[in-house]
Amino acid sequence: MRRPGDSGSRRGGADGGGARPERTLTALPPARGRGFARTWWGQAWLKALEDTALDGGQLRRGRGHARQGAVGAVCVRPGRITAVVRDRDRTPYRSDVLLREFTGAEWDRLLEVVADRSGHIAALLDRDMPPQLAEDAAAVGVELLPGTGDLEPECGCEAWDHCPHTAALCYQLARLLDEDPFLLLLMRGRAEREVLDELQARSTARAARHVPRAAEDAPPPAPEGVPAREAFAAPG
Repeated sequence: MRRPGDSGSRRGGADGGGARPERTLTALPPARGRGFARTWWGQAWLKALEDTALDGGQLRRGRGHARQGAVGAVCVRPGRITAVVRDRDRTPYRSDVLLREFTGAEWDRLLEVVADRSGHIAALLDRDMPPQLAEDAAAVGVELLPGTGDLEPECGCEAWDHCPHTAALCYQLARLLDEDPFLLLLMRGRAEREVLDELQARSTARAARHVPRAAEDAPPPAPEGVPAREAFAAPG
């Protein structure tokens, strides 16, 4: 079942010969009368934008564009988000915001941290990201949320800094992140299904390593139809 606002997932273009995950989320309605981020991680995303942008006026215009529903469908894929944003005169601009993907080593450390606490997995499944998860990740050198300078803009209007169009895209994405923190993990390089499968594999491996000794030493069950005394009788 698709989540609200999600037009589905597909595999995008190849990167080094492998298919790339991608999700396209349908355009959201105007956001008049409400903020753009309710969750702490959505607010952290916007703080990265607002601490990076050099022109507050561009940000205000971007908020206006987002509030008025000027941001089209948002495509989220590793390292990049993309949307067409219409200016006040309805001129469309393709706008992109880039975010660094995690390395394989960073993903390994992050997944170990999440698998180590069952509460982290349960929270993600509930579309929640507890602050403790981000703190645990930071403790092993993985910064989940972007910081100042991490959101790199590219826009068809050819602005060199965050313009109203890339700002509008960022504000719109904050609303989407509120509903699904897995979008952040997708930007960092891995899709939800891949993350969950890896977490399940790691959790299963951990459980196997912690089987009680008594259970390991227990004899196998007797073959069906054979009395237990005969099945496990010592050879004469």
